[in-house]
This record gives sequence, C-alpha cells and structure tokens, in this order.
Amino acid sequence: MTVANGRLGLLGIAMRAGRVALGTRAVDGAARRGRLALLVVASDASRHALGRLPPEARAASRVTVASREALGRALGRNDVAVAGVTDVALAARILEAECAPAGGDHSSGSAGDPEEQVP
Repeated sequence: MTVANGRLGLLGIAMRAGRVALGTRAVDGAARRGRLALLVVASDASRHALGRLPPEARAASRVTVASREALGRALGRNDVAVAGVTDVALAARILEAECAPAGGDHSSGSAGDPEEQVP
C-alpha cells in the first residue's frame, strides 16, 4: 500500500466514523467551532474553493491528496475538493502517513526527509 493510498484509506475510516466535514461549508463550520483537526485538499481544487474557507480553516494543518475524484472515491462521493477531519487521533495518523519517507510534500514546508524522522 502506498502512502497516498494509506492516507485515503484513513480518510475513508474517518468518514465512516462520522469524523469528516465534506465541502467548503462543512469545513467552514467545523473550523469556526474549533473542531477542525486537519484540512484535506485535492491537488486540483480550485483557488475559488480554497478562497471561501475562513482563516481558521486555512491555518489548520493541511495535506494535499491526488485529485478531487480520488478524494471523493475515498469518501464515498463523486468529486470532493476539500474535506476536514474532526478527530484529532485520526488526523494525527493521516499526518504520520504524510511524513513517511515515501510521502510527498507537506504544507508546513517539511520536505519529508527520512533523516529527519525520529525512530
């Protein structure tokens, strides 16, 4: 299983557990209530969609996933541009998958360098 598939699988688990806010309105609400643990953005999400998010959502930890279609598939929908994880433990697991040596970029600026990983 690749790191990307691992993240999407964890997102599917979070969705089934009722711990995902789907779309900009739901993410906005979760962020304003202080419940947004992780912002998940599709790599092909429009700037318009991201621009509708409140500052609280844009300031949250963020991961980028393959595409709106892939994110939607993982969450049981057609296309999803943005989603929010509201469970802190699941968000941490998704971030751990993001920081794995085979992972991609991370919005915090970390290059995901394996030598920076703590055993």
